[in-house]
Amino acid sequence: MKKLILLGLMALLSISLAFAQRTRGKAEVFVQVAERGHFKVYLDDELISSATGRFRFYDVYNTRPILTILAGSEKVFSREINVIPNKRLVFNFSRRSGLTLLKELNIYINNVYALDDFDEYVDAVVSPNRPGQPQYSNDFDALVVRVKQEAFDDQKLKVITAYSNYAALSTKQIGQLLPLFFKDESKLLLAKQEFQYVVDPHQFYLLKDSFTFMSTKDEFMKFLEAQKTEQVRNRPMSANDFAAFYKRFKSEAFDDNKTELAKVALINIKLTSEQVKELIACYSFEDKGLDFAKWAFRITFDKENYYTLADKFKFQSNKQALLDFISKQK
Repeated sequence: MKKLILLGLMALLSISLAFAQRTRGKAEVFVQVAERGHFKVYLDDELISSATGRFRFYDVYNTRPILTILAGSEKVFSREINVIPNKRLVFNFSRRSGLTLLKELNIYINNVYALDDFDEYVDAVVSPNRPGQPQYSNDFDALVVRVKQEAFDDQKLKVITAYSNYAALSTKQIGQLLPLFFKDESKLLLAKQEFQYVVDPHQFYLLKDSFTFMSTKDEFMKFLEAQKTEQVRNRPMSANDFAAFYKRFKSEAFDDNKTELAKVALINIKLTSEQVKELIACYSFEDKGLDFAKWAFRITFDKENYYTLADKFKFQSNKQALLDFISKQK
């Protein structure tokens, strides 16, 4: 009998330890696939599908999940990884090099969520031992030098295509390449070509000012408005991204232009109620601000706080119109 009790206690202890190992503090696992193509990534049973090359898993509790990567229907990688509670692990994957750990970041610093959209700390947070840039950044610098050496736009485009076939570019990097072209139509061709593969499509609107002629800028914005990405953001826009967007948004001279920019720039991204408040304050006319507030409701992260936006309107009719609108939403 004593043996049975002892065995039972040992079994319970083993189960408790296993449970504790898998539930102590959540982590985040981000994966960047440095190849073109349509990939799917599983972390245990959770699936993310994307053509942009970046995959984000939040609220990971299992410290030893199985990471599986599919290229189309072909399984190209599958193995158990070690996850560290309260850390974001950023991995890079290619079929040639396999899976490599790029960065290990603290999710919270001084009890504040400290991270941006992918692999950096937000500027407002000072972190000791901040990780450096990814080791492959020198590859892009070499690409820029090589593109500068080409005398004609079509050759520049071929060089960039040869590089980006195997490595995803960011909006910032494309912004560095566009001024190397002589013609606006060549710049537009590059932008359209790379959009479906860019790692941060929600930032792509910032390239508008890279074009010389208004007609090209308009064509670029119309192109963006027509695009849909498979990347879904489950967290609000980071402070850095919002600051850049706010500056661009406020610079638009007319209210209608502000709204048009928002509809193009805020692709598959969320705002907080406080961020929407700041944008409403940029409108010259309250009715235009009200229209924007109604449109922005669907992309707001904390809808339970949306009623506070009513305080941004001076006229009682607009306050009531917004509250009536919110009450009818589900």
